[in-house]
Amino acid sequence: MRRRTRSSEDRKPSKVSRRGFLAGSATAIAAVTVTGPAALANASDTSSASGLSPEQLRTLQKFVRDLFPHDRLDDSYYARAIAPLKEEAGKDAGTRRLLADGVARLDTISKESTGKPYADVTEEGARVATIQKIQGTPFFTKVYGDAIVGLYNQSQVWPKFGYEGPSSAKGGYLHRGFSDITWV
Repeated sequence: MRRRTRSSEDRKPSKVSRRGFLAGSATAIAAVTVTGPAALANASDTSSASGLSPEQLRTLQKFVRDLFPHDRLDDSYYARAIAPLKEEAGKDAGTRRLLADGVARLDTISKESTGKPYADVTEEGARVATIQKIQGTPFFTKVYGDAIVGLYNQSQVWPKFGYEGPSSAKGGYLHRGFSDITWV
């Protein structure tokens, strides 16, 4: 009896199993954890070669805080969230120009309505109105997309929101809270 081998046309694409997905996620998190200290060290340095002034970085940090407002997070988390933007601006003139022009636009709109630069406005409503005027611009899209990842991928932030982190290294959620809900 001859065995028939399957050709590449007969094969169906394999699905990634839950275990494989979790193992891959754990590997990615481990990689982020290993490179994290260097990124955190650079995040606190506001005078790096980003090409942006300290005032522009302060405005950018205030903007990100207004996009993702959390009273329980101090400014250091937002500084780390903009660190990748700062690094990219140091390497890419287009990004540097986009960020500088976006910050200038924020300040211009803010000065027209309040007489103060964006970062100096204390009234939250006035800053939100300024943000609404630039929503959908390339600057807004770039900062929003990069900052959401930069802020919420910080493992130090997770406990502040009640997330214990990935459970794959601890055997998964099946025996660690999967069916702990009592209200069902």
